[in-house]
Amino acid sequence: MQLFEDGGYKQYSVTSNHHKMKVNQSMSILFWLFKAKTGSDGKSPIYCRITIEGKRAEFSTGKRIETANWDARSGIAKGKEAIMINKELTKVKSDLQRTYDGLDALKQRVTAEVLKNTYQGVSPENKLMSEAWKEYNSLLLQRVNAKEPTLDLDTQERFVITANKAMEFFKHKYRVADKMLRDLKDSFGDDFFLYLTTTGELSRNTAMKYIKNTKQMLRWAKKQGYLQTNPLEGFKCTYKDPKRLRLTLEELIRMFHTEMPVKRLEEVRDVYVFACFTGYAYMDLYKLEPENVIYWIDGTKWLIKDRYKGDNTKCNVPLFDIPLQIIEKYKTHPYCQANNKLLPVNSNQRFNGYLKEVAAICGINKDLTTHTGRHSFATTILFDNGCSLSAAGEMLGHESERTTKIYAKTTDVRIAKDMKEVKANLVERIKEIKLEAIQDAAIAN
Repeated sequence: MQLFEDGGYKQYSVTSNHHKMKVNQSMSILFWLFKAKTGSDGKSPIYCRITIEGKRAEFSTGKRIETANWDARSGIAKGKEAIMINKELTKVKSDLQRTYDGLDALKQRVTAEVLKNTYQGVSPENKLMSEAWKEYNSLLLQRVNAKEPTLDLDTQERFVITANKAMEFFKHKYRVADKMLRDLKDSFGDDFFLYLTTTGELSRNTAMKYIKNTKQMLRWAKKQGYLQTNPLEGFKCTYKDPKRLRLTLEELIRMFHTEMPVKRLEEVRDVYVFACFTGYAYMDLYKLEPENVIYWIDGTKWLIKDRYKGDNTKCNVPLFDIPLQIIEKYKTHPYCQANNKLLPVNSNQRFNGYLKEVAAICGINKDLTTHTGRHSFATTILFDNGCSLSAAGEMLGHESERTTKIYAKTTDVRIAKDMKEVKANLVERIKEIKLEAIQDAAIAN
C-alpha cells in the first residue's frame, strides 16, 4: 500500500491486478476516496488522479460510496455496490488509456491536464484565459507550499494580481469578461501594455512586469497544449533604470530626532530608521525576533538571519548605535513581548501610509516606502562611507554582485569624498615633482 497525504485527506494507490496503478511507461492512474467531501448520506466521492511524467491532474468519477465499503488497500469498492462501481472504474481507466493512445498516435504532447480535458470532452483549444490563470496560479501555490527555493507567497500573489489585470483589460478593450486563449492576437502585448500605462495608470516598469508574468503563464499554457503559439513570445520586456529614492544622512538623523505627535507614527518612524541602518526588507523586519541579535566575531552586536525569500541567503548586518537604541526602546513593548518580536511592525500597506505622514512631519519631500529604507542603507550608510561592493552584497543578502550594483549608484557624497582624496594625492604628487625638478636643476648647475 502506498499512502499519500494531500489537503488533509488520504489517498491510496491501486495495487490490485484489477486496478493496477501503472498503465504504461508514461502514465499511471490512481483512484482514491475524497473523505473531506463526505456528504450527509455518509458517502464520499471517488476521485481519479492521472500522473504523466510527474505532473498530475484530478477529477471526480461521479461515483460515491460509504467509507466502510471502500477497500483502501486495493483501491476498489466492496459491499453490495461493488460490482457496479468497480465496473465503472475499470471503464474510466480503459477510456483514459484509449484517449491517451489516440493523442499519442496524433503525435501530440500528452500531459495529465490535456488527457483529463480530452477525456472529459474539454478541448485544449477551448481553454479560457481565466481557466489557464487559475490552473497556473494554483500550480504556483503548490510550489510555494512545497517550499521551492525560488518562490514565495508574495511572488504567487503578484501572479494573481496579474491575472486580475488581464481580466480587467478584456472588459475594457473588448467589453467581455473573458477570452479563449486561441483568440489572443499578436497585438495582445502592445494593447495590454497601452492599457496598463494609460487606463491602469502604471509606470512603464510595473506594466512590463505584469506582461512578463503573463508571458510566463502563456509559455506554460503552450506546453500544456492550450494554444499553438504564444502571442507574447516576440514581445520584449524592457525596463528603464528608475531613480531610486533614498534618505541622505542629514535627513535620516533629522527624522530620528523629530518628535512625532502620536505613538503609531513614532513606531513607524523608528522601524523605518532601523531599516535604513540595517537594509532589511519589510518581511525581514516583521520576522525579526530578539534571538536574532547576537554578539558577532568582532565582539559587537549583529543581526544574524536568513532572508525571507526562502533561498537560505544570509543577511547579517552590524548594529550601529541608533538601531541599538531602537531595540532597547521596544524591549518592553506589549506587542513585541506578546509575539516575541524585536520591533512593532505594522502591515505593509498601513506602514507605507503612516510613513508618508512621518516624511511630511520631518519636512522630507520624498515618496518613502519600506524599500527606500533598503536603498538608504546600501547607499547612504554603506557606499557613501567606503564599503566594498562584495561586503555590501553580503549584508544585503544578494547572491550576485550584479544585483548589488543596482544599489551602488554614485552619489554626490561619494564623489566629494573621492575628489577630496584625489585632491590630497594630487597635491602630494605635485610637491614630489616640484622637488624632483629643483633637485635636477641643482645637479645641472
